[in-house]
Amino acid sequence: MKTDTIILYSSIKTHISLSEFEDAFYHSMRPYSLRHLIVSEEVTPETLLEALQKSLQICKLAGINGRHHFKKIYVYDAAVKTMHIDWRMSKKGFNLMVMQIPSLNEEIARWLWELADL
Repeated sequence: MKTDTIILYSSIKTHISLSEFEDAFYHSMRPYSLRHLIVSEEVTPETLLEALQKSLQICKLAGINGRHHFKKIYVYDAAVKTMHIDWRMSKKGFNLMVMQIPSLNEEIARWLWELADL
């Protein structure tokens, strides 16, 4: 007579796989990075950092998990053998960053106009 056996799986293992799936999902939803925001010489790294901090603060105040829209990554440049920090962003995170850039010029004005249409 054939008997069936019950196999118990650890909840920790399941939790890890769900966490990995969630990380992969949010990673796929963050296609933009800071290099997409550098369109002119007027947008300095300091300006971008300030806009990023404001955007993260807006997420916090609105009760939004900023991790879903912004993620710090480290990029190694083999040509000059240096590592720098970049940020991956979702579409909403990217749009929020554009709205936080204080200096206005033609390119940013066009971005803001396109964002108003979304």
